[in-house]
Amino acid sequence: MESILIVDNQVSVCNLLKRYLTDNGYTVDTSTQATHAIQLMKDNHYQFVISDYRLPKMEGNVFFHMIKSISPKSRVIFTSNQVNLKNVVNMIREGASSYLAKPLNPDELVEVLKQKPRSVPSPSASEKKEAAVEKMPDYVNGESKRAKEVEFKVGKVGPTNFSVILEGETGTGKESYARLIHHCSERKEKPFVAVDCGCLSRELAGSELFGHEKGAFTGAVTHKTGFFEMANGGTIFLDEIANLSSEIQMALLRALQEKIIRKVGGTKEIPIDVRIIAATNEDLFSKSGTTGFREDLFYRLSEFVLKVPPLRERGDDIYQFIDFFLKKTTLELGQKETPRFTDEAMACLVEYQWPGNIRELKNAIRRASLFANSKNLIPASALPEMIRTSKLRNASLSLSREGNSEPVGKQEYNERKDLKSVALMAESEKIKEVLEDVKYNKTKAAQKLNIHRKTLYSKLKALNISY
Repeated sequence: MESILIVDNQVSVCNLLKRYLTDNGYTVDTSTQATHAIQLMKDNHYQFVISDYRLPKMEGNVFFHMIKSISPKSRVIFTSNQVNLKNVVNMIREGASSYLAKPLNPDELVEVLKQKPRSVPSPSASEKKEAAVEKMPDYVNGESKRAKEVEFKVGKVGPTNFSVILEGETGTGKESYARLIHHCSERKEKPFVAVDCGCLSRELAGSELFGHEKGAFTGAVTHKTGFFEMANGGTIFLDEIANLSSEIQMALLRALQEKIIRKVGGTKEIPIDVRIIAATNEDLFSKSGTTGFREDLFYRLSEFVLKVPPLRERGDDIYQFIDFFLKKTTLELGQKETPRFTDEAMACLVEYQWPGNIRELKNAIRRASLFANSKNLIPASALPEMIRTSKLRNASLSLSREGNSEPVGKQEYNERKDLKSVALMAESEKIKEVLEDVKYNKTKAAQKLNIHRKTLYSKLKALNISY
């Protein structure tokens, strides 16, 4: 007699399916929580797992990998009220048996169990569009020297189990490189769990990362599986790791050294096998040893440090990114033909320094694509003002350096005596003074000016300060 585990957050659905399938000769257990279902699978073997794709606090793709890590031979059937073709394609490709739309037809479900067909709902026009976007690669490396260096290093460290720190400005694609490292490793069939440490509050970070036991604190009404346990056997990506508190850093260090975790409020030590890839837009080496980041944790994480270059240092790679984002946006918008930028617009894109890097470029292109004219050309006027005016500012600055002893910016400030101009001039001089004092170390300059590093970069661009 074949056994089935039904996982659905609605008790009524669990009970209905259990009665019907029991009448058809199956042994059935039910659960409304992914964590409870995982425990059942550890204690019992099920030929089939029928699960809603969107469970409380756990997405279907993560749950699927946990099922396969515990019981590789179990056949998984996903159900959902809103069938997203992207999820269907991904899960079927990963090895799920089927993906059925709710409300379920019990007879159809039994037919799936008996014949084991891979039944995919007929896609709508919007779902077909999503599938076309899904076929496009998520990663563009580029042909520049800097890009090739990073690609070479990824190829070297990917197959290892080294912990990796990815250093780079915001928007440079650190998560894409983390996924590429994971894909190059023997863990590629296991979960890749991405965590934004900047979104973890000091109070709940321990619970989110390591899980908690029921009753561990006020509001902990159920057991919770943490991100580390979800990623067991695979890779966990800790983005903006510098935001973690010292207490969590200590717990993380112990998890790395001992390869065990302990849930908040728990006494049982849980063994884990997780590769850590951390990302930061700060200089962790300079920050370590201070009250900001634990030095011992830095040395434990930095088995391999990979510096991701900003877009402005990648030369002609920008043309590849422009072409890639144009094509992807065309598919998303359902346009028949990919638009092109006018020469003027392209010059603006190339001249701009992109403080927000690849993410900023992507957003600018997506917005500009909405304003393609009747000839399918995107004019410069479709670009944000800061990008349109960047080319003119750079030309003026270049001219001032060639023919004038005094920068254009300073000439303009001398001609304009309004309060705003005087304040901007004073701000510019102060930033230059601090930069010279710290030998142009942006992190130290931002700390000395008591502003965020990203704010400093924005001011350097706005005030035309070369560095």
